[in-house]
Amino acid sequence: MEDKKITMKEALGRQLYFFRFCLKASPGHFLIHVLGSIKVEAFIFLEHTWWIGYNLRAVEEGMPFSKLAVSTLLIFILFIFHQLTDAVYNQWSSVKLKPLLYQKLREEIYEKARQMDLACYDNPAFYNEFILSTTEADRCVDRFLEDVYTFFRRMTGAVIFFLFLCGNSGEGLLIAGVGLAITLLSGKLYYALQARLRLEINPAERRRAYSHRVFYLLDYAKELRLHERVKDLLLKDFYGCSRDIRQTSMKYGRRLWLLGFLKDFIAGEFLVYGVYAAWLLWKMTVEKRASVSEMVILFYAVRSLSSCCSQLAGMYPKMRLNSVFIEKIRKFLEYRPQIKSGSIPVKDAWESLRLSHVDFSYSQGGGQVLKDINMEIRRGQKIALVGYNGAGKSTLIKLIMRLYDPDSGEITRNNEDIRSLDLAGYRSQIGAVFQDYKIYAASLRENVVMDLCAMDKKETYEVEKSLYDARFTLTDRKLKYQTETPLTTEFEKDGVNLSGGESQKVAIARALYRKNDLIIMDEPSSALDPMAEYQLNKALREIAADKTVVFISHRLSTTRDADCIYMMEDGRIVEQGTHSQLLAGNGKYAQMWNAQAGRYC
Repeated sequence: MEDKKITMKEALGRQLYFFRFCLKASPGHFLIHVLGSIKVEAFIFLEHTWWIGYNLRAVEEGMPFSKLAVSTLLIFILFIFHQLTDAVYNQWSSVKLKPLLYQKLREEIYEKARQMDLACYDNPAFYNEFILSTTEADRCVDRFLEDVYTFFRRMTGAVIFFLFLCGNSGEGLLIAGVGLAITLLSGKLYYALQARLRLEINPAERRRAYSHRVFYLLDYAKELRLHERVKDLLLKDFYGCSRDIRQTSMKYGRRLWLLGFLKDFIAGEFLVYGVYAAWLLWKMTVEKRASVSEMVILFYAVRSLSSCCSQLAGMYPKMRLNSVFIEKIRKFLEYRPQIKSGSIPVKDAWESLRLSHVDFSYSQGGGQVLKDINMEIRRGQKIALVGYNGAGKSTLIKLIMRLYDPDSGEITRNNEDIRSLDLAGYRSQIGAVFQDYKIYAASLRENVVMDLCAMDKKETYEVEKSLYDARFTLTDRKLKYQTETPLTTEFEKDGVNLSGGESQKVAIARALYRKNDLIIMDEPSSALDPMAEYQLNKALREIAADKTVVFISHRLSTTRDADCIYMMEDGRIVEQGTHSQLLAGNGKYAQMWNAQAGRYC
């Protein structure tokens, strides 16, 4: 939630932004929505004020039944029109056109998410905006449409009944005006106090929500069953948070009740029923200056005007709240990626990649993660990046894939700065197996292809070959539908949850399927047992014999055959050379090898 107080001008500007968006995304539904709200209040005036008032006067004045029948027939025809247009809105527009609003907004959010720089995920504030945009999108549309409906309907009613009372009851206008003033003043104080209450109880609500999540999420299920005391601690915290929320609510409760009483009762029912109705009865029974028909229609008109004004006055706090979410969505949609594509198309074969004096930090003013990196990768080489956790290995390959740009220095492909190259074309030549790869709730084929599937024999052959090369066993009895087997049980009852090792093989097959010039593997065998690791390394040497491979591994047994090994420490390359050269140097790499990998010899 924003800390800065939102002015009315800002709130209206944000509503206008969403107004234009909805009008563009689904103009038919939006216009029907607005016209329908106007129609409702106009029909209510005709039915409850004009028709009832006319019939009562007709009875008082002894008019013939034919006139009553004509007015009733007219209202009946209008009622049929009213019901038909409501049916069009509820059964057609809301079903067929309204979903276009949700769809269009989510399409824009997802497209923007696809374009987001990876650096955005490192920025907690921006990432929170992104999460809020995706989770609040549909609700934001619903709240906005509700506000639009309320505004046009109540504004129509306020104008109609104001004009009606101008010529019939100045006293009624005075009552409605006093009620509006009380509503505005008490409402402003009420919603300000309510906002303070929300801010004050928010930390306790978040802690209570955390306890709630821990009890139902699968992530914590095993731990909770192993550590019984944790449940007691969580319940204690849950009860403590509930107590804090209750005490804080009680602290504000009396003032909120008083302001709510002024806003809802004194400004409404008391003034209309207790003051204006009593005055009308006095005028009719004591002064004999008003008829029953006049009393009924004037009372209803003042009550309706008061109700419309009250709801319009209460709209601003709700509109202000929704404008916070609208602004977050707007800011997210207006985000411009910092990693911009170059103009030079990537057509020539990949020959070399050179990093020259590359420095990098994740945040401006933050500590450098990479420092003066110099490296050359030539076509066909097998490059290993080794080092302890936090040395900067994964960050380095992210720069090679141009998921980030260096703070200084340059990275060149075939002697051309990669920032000048077409971004999609450059990345299309790189296949990657990330350390935190994901398996999607889709078929095994789709998890390998990672694109729209052609479903032809050639594609099937390539998918099966990639899985075979990654040493994934398709004959496993769990794979009932072979490459069409759905992975995860998120949506399919026949879905299969793969083990960590099997999932990693699918991620490797994904990289092999693309037949890229450069393959990057971040801990490609971390989830495999030693035998599976040996078989995979052997297969990769055969499959990628003519390809360039850059891999990160903490298991140094996989690095011995690399053409060049780069030992990283604290963001720097501290050693480089072949396995035998580095062992002979008896430096950092040799220490790591002797501590961990010598037993594989």
